[in-house]
Amino acid sequence: MEKELTDITKKSSYVFLGKIIGVIFGLIMNLIIARLYGAELYGRFIYIYTFLSFFPSLTSLGLRNGLIYFIPKYTTNEDTEKRNTLITNTFILTTILSIIVITIIYLNSEFISTNLLNNQELSPLIKIMSPLIILLTLNTISQGVFRGKMEIKDFIIGKDLLMPSIKLLVITVLYFLGLKIEGLILGYYIGFIVSVVYYLVKIILNNNIKLKDVKLKNRKLIYSTFKFSLPLFLTGFLAFFVNKTDTFMIGYFLGDAEVGIYNIALRIGTMSSFVLVAFNTTFAPMISNLYEQNKMKELASIYKIITKWILTINLITFSLFVLFSNEIMMFFGDDFSAGANALIFIGIGQIVNVIVGPAGYLNIMTGKPKYELYNNFIVLITNITLNYMMIPIYGINGAAIASAISVGFINVIRLILVYKELSIHPYSTLYFKAITSILISFIISKILNSVLNIFWIMQVIIVGVFMIFLFIIIYYNLGLSDEDHFILNKIKNKVLSLKKNVINFISLE
Repeated sequence: MEKELTDITKKSSYVFLGKIIGVIFGLIMNLIIARLYGAELYGRFIYIYTFLSFFPSLTSLGLRNGLIYFIPKYTTNEDTEKRNTLITNTFILTTILSIIVITIIYLNSEFISTNLLNNQELSPLIKIMSPLIILLTLNTISQGVFRGKMEIKDFIIGKDLLMPSIKLLVITVLYFLGLKIEGLILGYYIGFIVSVVYYLVKIILNNNIKLKDVKLKNRKLIYSTFKFSLPLFLTGFLAFFVNKTDTFMIGYFLGDAEVGIYNIALRIGTMSSFVLVAFNTTFAPMISNLYEQNKMKELASIYKIITKWILTINLITFSLFVLFSNEIMMFFGDDFSAGANALIFIGIGQIVNVIVGPAGYLNIMTGKPKYELYNNFIVLITNITLNYMMIPIYGINGAAIASAISVGFINVIRLILVYKELSIHPYSTLYFKAITSILISFIISKILNSVLNIFWIMQVIIVGVFMIFLFIIIYYNLGLSDEDHFILNKIKNKVLSLKKNVINFISLE
């Protein structure tokens, strides 16, 4: 199991680093946009972007997870021709479908804005922003290729470094040149174009793909991949609605400003999800390999370790939300302080989401993608019903509560299915040691927060840092497992190696 843990720790470290940088860029960008544009204009942009970001789940045909599943098999068997044919066919098909969907949306923008988004004024923006669909689709497919080949570093550079930094730069410069929402849209276009070009160049070079071979061929191969991916296509189709139902229905029942406030709360409340994403990115293809080799003991052990680390980091983040929800939201502007309670409810939903670990991927990568399809269909109906009942009464808080309940429901089902099919679960005594450590740290930090009376930014920093260090001390004294020591040593060695490389680079300069 040490080999698998080493692989996960090494490759997840790239994802962690990239995600942390991505989160920082994302927070800075949303802070700047929220401060410069205000809740209403920001909310209007997000409302349309959320609507358009649904379509890549349609145009990608679920092939992202198909690539993650099949590429490792072809790579292991050294079947380069099949692997490259699968990659090129996927890009061609999804690009053609994206162009068709963009055309349909462009021609029906007035109907969409009036009847689906409940705001006729959005029609011109829908036309301008609709081509983003093809960039979002290519981004989705590229992710599948990089994850299938475990080339995590290249994907992270594009997604979490290039794209957000360029967006931030372009949006800020264009705003001060007098462009408002046009600058916001152009910033997104330029950011996505640069990252997609980077992905395509890397994929061509890393897989030795000849441009003359980029054509549709081997229909049997694409058919078998699509057959596997079809339930995942439908799953992704439903998953989008599950994740975005609250934003859609807030925009429909309330207004642009509420969409903007809720989106900031959602981004902050789910920012710790990068931990789950980081482990899923490297663990997903590994599940398939371990399952194929019948290494169920190793699979079960890694599942426990990953879930404990994911939950621990998310519980620490949630504790900070509970302590400083009002201060965090107010930092984005006085209008956004109305989302303080929603931030806490979103944080609860995030805890529920990570408490079962990568259970969904365990079902998918062990050959049972239909389970995710059924789960998402059930939770979609639940989510729509709860949002319909709660948003008109409780506003954005009702949307956050509805989503937390829906996420909790689907994750219980996922965990039951994992245990039923694989006879494994993510829980151990160390799991509860982490929870105990965080609970004690939170209580002491809450007392400290009530006693201190200094400038609010300084208080947030002091109490937050104190709570994190207190958790580390308590958890360390309760006893680390061998796996914890192993992973921490790997991370330590990685940090020391990075430090050494930086020092050597400076010396050369």
